[in-house]
Amino acid sequence: MTFTIGSIYSGFRLVTHSFIQEIASDVYIFEHELLKCPLLAIKNSDTNKTFSVAFNTTPTDSTGVAHILEHSVLMGSKKYPVKDVFGEINKGGLTTFLNAMTGADVTYYPFATRNLKEYFNIMDVYCDVVFNPLLDRSTFLQEGWHYHQESPDSPLQFQGVVFNEMKGAFSDPIRHIFHNIFAGLMPGSTYAHESGGDPRNIPDLTYEQFCAFHKKHYHPTNGIFLLYGDAPLADELEFLQSRFLSAFPAPGTRATIEEGQLARQPVFITDSYAVDSPDTKAKTFLAVGTNVATFAMREENTALQIIANILFNSDGSPLKNAIVSSGLCKDFGGFFMTNSSSRTIMITYLVGSEKEHRDKFLELYRTALDKMVGEGLDRDLVLAELNKYEFGIREDASKAQRGLDLLGKAMTALKYGIDPIEALQNDELFAKLRHKALEESYFEQLIRQYLLDNPSTVTVTLVPDPDKQKRTQAEEQERLAAYEAKATEEERAERIRQTRELMQEQLQPNSVETLSLLPQLTLADLSTKDDFHIATPTEMFGQQVLVSELPTNHISYLDVGFDYSCLPPELLPLLDLFGTIVTEIGTKRLSYQQFAKEIATCTGAFSHTLATYTKRDVPDFTRPVFWLHLKCLPAYLDPALQLVAEILTSVSFADRVRIREIVGREFAWAEHSAHSEGYHLASNRVFAHLSLAGRYNEAVNGVTAYLAIKDLAQNYDAQEEKFLAALGKTANLLFNRNNLILAITADGQELGHFTRAGDCIPDALASQPVTRYELPELGSTGMADHEAFITSAEVVFAIQGGNLLKDAVGYNGHFEVLKTYLSRDYLWNTVRQMGGAYGCFIQFGQLSGNLAFVSYRDPQVKKTYDAYQGVPSVVAGLDLPEKVLEQLIIGTYGNFDPLQSAAAKGATARNDFLNGIDVAYKEQRLAEIVHSTVADLKSFAAAFAEMMPKSYRVIIGNRAKIEADRSLFDVLIDL
Repeated sequence: MTFTIGSIYSGFRLVTHSFIQEIASDVYIFEHELLKCPLLAIKNSDTNKTFSVAFNTTPTDSTGVAHILEHSVLMGSKKYPVKDVFGEINKGGLTTFLNAMTGADVTYYPFATRNLKEYFNIMDVYCDVVFNPLLDRSTFLQEGWHYHQESPDSPLQFQGVVFNEMKGAFSDPIRHIFHNIFAGLMPGSTYAHESGGDPRNIPDLTYEQFCAFHKKHYHPTNGIFLLYGDAPLADELEFLQSRFLSAFPAPGTRATIEEGQLARQPVFITDSYAVDSPDTKAKTFLAVGTNVATFAMREENTALQIIANILFNSDGSPLKNAIVSSGLCKDFGGFFMTNSSSRTIMITYLVGSEKEHRDKFLELYRTALDKMVGEGLDRDLVLAELNKYEFGIREDASKAQRGLDLLGKAMTALKYGIDPIEALQNDELFAKLRHKALEESYFEQLIRQYLLDNPSTVTVTLVPDPDKQKRTQAEEQERLAAYEAKATEEERAERIRQTRELMQEQLQPNSVETLSLLPQLTLADLSTKDDFHIATPTEMFGQQVLVSELPTNHISYLDVGFDYSCLPPELLPLLDLFGTIVTEIGTKRLSYQQFAKEIATCTGAFSHTLATYTKRDVPDFTRPVFWLHLKCLPAYLDPALQLVAEILTSVSFADRVRIREIVGREFAWAEHSAHSEGYHLASNRVFAHLSLAGRYNEAVNGVTAYLAIKDLAQNYDAQEEKFLAALGKTANLLFNRNNLILAITADGQELGHFTRAGDCIPDALASQPVTRYELPELGSTGMADHEAFITSAEVVFAIQGGNLLKDAVGYNGHFEVLKTYLSRDYLWNTVRQMGGAYGCFIQFGQLSGNLAFVSYRDPQVKKTYDAYQGVPSVVAGLDLPEKVLEQLIIGTYGNFDPLQSAAAKGATARNDFLNGIDVAYKEQRLAEIVHSTVADLKSFAAAFAEMMPKSYRVIIGNRAKIEADRSLFDVLIDL
C-alpha cells in the first residue's frame, strides 16, 4: 500500500515519509487528527516485529508513582481482568522481548515477536492495560507498598514489590551519585526527583494519588506509538484506531517537563552510603557532573560521547593516566549521558578515594584538561576512539533487537521535540565529525567550551558510613512505631485482616475461564521448522577452528581459547584478574597506553571470559577454558590478529605501577558488585558443591576469587613479587598451542581472509608438554554446606541448590516445561508476588542435572527458603488445566528458539560443539516439549523430594535479615 503525505489513514495523518538507506527502512511519521499523538513506524523486512507505547510521566516527588503504575497496569484491565497479565503473557508466548520500563520522564511498554498473530494479540493486551487498567487497591498494596502484619505477634513492616526493588537499588552507591548530580544541576526540575521511588518516600504515596497520576498521564495525547518490522502498516493503524483511540472523544493534555533552575555556579554536595564494615579507607566516591547542552544539539552531543571515551576511558588518555597515577583513587572514568533527560550531562568519577582528595582531584582534573587542550589531543588517540565509535554504529545494525534500539532513539527524539528521522541517521554526521575532529581541532574547542569554561557543575562527595544502614532501619522502625501508636484496636485488627486477605488473594490462581479471555497462541501456531545453527570444525593451518559462517555485517568475531586445567589450583583465584591485565597491559614493544590506542584503532573490543564445558554423555569430562575475544572490521583484521599474536608471545608484566593500579581498580569494582548485585557469588558457591565445573567457576569467579583479590589489594606490597611471578607463570603455562581452541564467526568473505591471515595465532605459540591438574575436593577447603555472606545491601539474594538428576539421566524436554512453570508461576507467585522479591528464577545445567533456585533483591529469608522447600509437594500435586499446560509448552518452546544476533548464534554454536550438543539433541528436546503432559511434569516430584534434603543454602546480603534467621546457616561471613 502506498501512503501519501497529508492523507489520513485510520485517523492518522501522514506528516512525513523518508527512506533511510543506512537502516534500509521506510520511516513514516503520523499524527492523530483528533488526539494529536505522534506515531512513528519503521518498516522493513525484519520479521521481529516490535511495538511500544510510551507516556510522558513527569514526577513531582520521589514516591515512585510512575514506577509503581508501570508495574500495576500490567496486573489486569477491563477487557482482560487477569491477575498479573504480564506474568501470564511471559509464561506462554513466543515473544523475543517483553518488558515495561520507567525512565526519569517517560514510561514505556515495548515487546517484540516474530509471530504476526501474537504481535496483534499483545498489542491489544498492552494497549488495553495502559488505557483501561483495573488498578485495584490490592494491586497498589502489592506492587507499591502496604503496612504488612500477619498476626498480632508478628512484626509490623513496610512491604511491596517496588518498595523492595528500590531498597535494593539504593544499596548501590552509584544510584546515590546519579540522584545527587541531577538534583544538584537541575534543582526544582522533574529530574531532581527519583522517578523509581526513594524507599523513604514511597510510603507517602496514597492510592488516590496513584489513580490520579494514571488519569492525568495515560491519555493518548500524552503518548507516543512506535512500530517496527514487517507487519502491514495499514493494519496496525486500523487496529489502534478501531480498538482504542476511537474511544477517546477529545484530546487530552501533554505532560510538560519542569526544567527547574539550572545551576549557574559550581555546586558541592556531600552525601553518604552504607557499608557493613568499620573500615572506610579508600571507599569514597567523588563525581563531577557538568550540565553540557540540550538534547537537540546532536552534533555536539555525538562529539562529546567520543570525547568522553578519549578523556575518561581510554588507557591512552593523559587525563586518566594523570589522575590514576596520582594515587587519589582506585579507578577513574566517565561517560556522557545523552538520553536520560532533556539536558545532556558529562559525568566523571573517582572510585576508591577519600573525601579529603576532592579539591586536589578538581585541580588536577582542570590542569590536565587545560594541558590537553593547549597542546592538542593526540591524533592517534582521537583516531582510535573515532574508529571505535564507528565500529559501534556498524555493530548496532546487526543487533538481534534492532527494532528496540531504533525505536528507543526515535522515542527520545519525539519526546524532546526533535526530528526522529535525523536521529535515525549517523553516516553524514559522523563523516562531518571525523573531519572536524582530525582537521579543525573541534574536540579541543568543545572541551574548552563545555568542560573548562562551563561553571554549571556539581561535585558529589559520597562517603562510606558504617552506621547508615542502622540509622535507616531505625528511622523506618520509628515511622512504623509512630503509625502503630496512633492506631486503635479496630485499626490494628483491620490491618491484620487486610494483610491476610492480600496474602490469600495472591494465592488464588487465575481461573481457566479468566485466562481464556487473553488472546493466546495454540500449538498449531508453532513453527514447524527449526533454525539451529551449528559450528563447523574446520582444519586451518594445522589447527581445528570452529567456524560459523553467518551474516555479521562484515564484522569478524574471533575467540582464542586456552584450556586452563594446565594451571595449578593456587593460580586459579586470580585468573580473572590475569585476563584483565593481559588485555590491557601491553607488550614488550607497546606500553599500555600505546596498546590501548592500537586496540581501539583496530578492534571493536578485546576482552576475556572464563567458561567450563561438560561433554554430553561423558559425566567425568570437564574442560575449563580461558577465552580471549576479538571483534574487528575487515580493513583491520590483519593488524588485529597481529596484536593478539604479540600478546601471546610477548605480553609484558614489567610495568609494576600500572599492574598495581589495575589490581586496586578491579577490587574496588568487585567490592561494589558484591555489595549491590552479589547473587552470582552465592550461586557459584552452591554449584561448587555439585560438580567439578562448579568448583572451577567458584575458584575463578566466586567467593574464593573475591577474597583472593581482596587480600591481594589490601596487602599488595607484601605480595607484589609473588603475584608478578604468578602472572608470568600463568602466561607461560596457559599460552601453549596444546591448550589452544579457536573459533570464528564471520561472513564468507571475512572467513576467507582469516583462512589466509589467521595462522599468526597458532604460530605465535610453542607446543610444550602439558600437565593437567585436578581441583581438590571441597572437603579439603572447609566450605560449609549452608553459608551466609554479609554485605551492606538492604535486601538479600537467597540461593538453594542440589543435584536433581545424577549425570542428567532422565533429563528431557518435559522438565523444561516444568522449569517454566516453577519459574514463571510457582516461584513468581510465592517469592515475588507474596514475598516481595523483585524476581526469582532457576539455574539448571542440562548436562549435569544440577539445579539452584535464586531470588533477587529479596526482603525475605525464611519465607523464601520455605517456598523452595515446597517445590517437591507442589510438583507432586500438580494439576494443570489443558489450556494452562498448552501455554507453558508454548513459552518453553519459545525459549528453545531464541532470537539471536549473528555473533550470539556463533557463540552458542561454539559452546554447543564443546558441550557435545548437536541438532538432533535439540530437536529431540523440542519434540518432548511439544508432547509434554501433566504426568510427565509430575514424574520429577521424586527427584525434587530426594534433592531438597541434600541441597545447599547460600545467601548474600543484609545482616539484620540474615541474622534474624541465623539457624538456617552454618556460618556467617563478612565480605
